[in-house]
Amino acid sequence: MKLIGKHPSGRAIIIRLNNQEYHYETANSFGSATSLSRAKTEARADSFTSSEMNQGLHIGNWHWKELG
Repeated sequence: MKLIGKHPSGRAIIIRLNNQEYHYETANSFGSATSLSRAKTEARADSFTSSEMNQGLHIGNWHWKELG
């Protein structure tokens, strides 16, 4: 399973399921989690720097699409 999240700012997140663990990739970092909701939460938090969050760039809804 592969999931792609897109933010109105143009940022994207890729989440892949591998051996019952969800691995995520953002422009700023990468990591893993044991559940999809946890992977989404951590990836969204890692997608923007503190400075960008202070400017409000993180505001907006992520749109998710599952591929294969």
